[in-house]
Amino acid sequence: MKPVLLLCALLSLTACSFMGSEEAVNPMEAPKDLLPEEAFVRLMYEMNLIEGARTGNTLLGDSLPLGPYFETLYRDFDVTAEQVQRSFAYYHGDPERMARYYQWIIDSLRADVQILSTPTSVSDDE
Repeated sequence: MKPVLLLCALLSLTACSFMGSEEAVNPMEAPKDLLPEEAFVRLMYEMNLIEGARTGNTLLGDSLPLGPYFETLYRDFDVTAEQVQRSFAYYHGDPERMARYYQWIIDSLRADVQILSTPTSVSDDE
């Protein structure tokens, strides 16, 4: 009987340790040159804008290479491609956090579409 109680107690404690943590813990160690969250998300947003323009039906088409655009973006953010890759790998170690980031990016892109789709009024002076 005691081994059964001990097993039940052990299973209960194990279940509590798995379910008690609200915040996911990233299994990776943060790189020394990790981009701050806000900068990383903003960079991801800009990268999605570039990718969206490239694969859209008009404008840039899909034959233009993205490398030069990303290099310019990295320069604007004062980061390297390797730093972005390490930060990307680190932040992707926490899927719940990345889901929030992507949701913010999607919401922001939708808001941009709304703004750009709104007809502008023509003034009487024209």
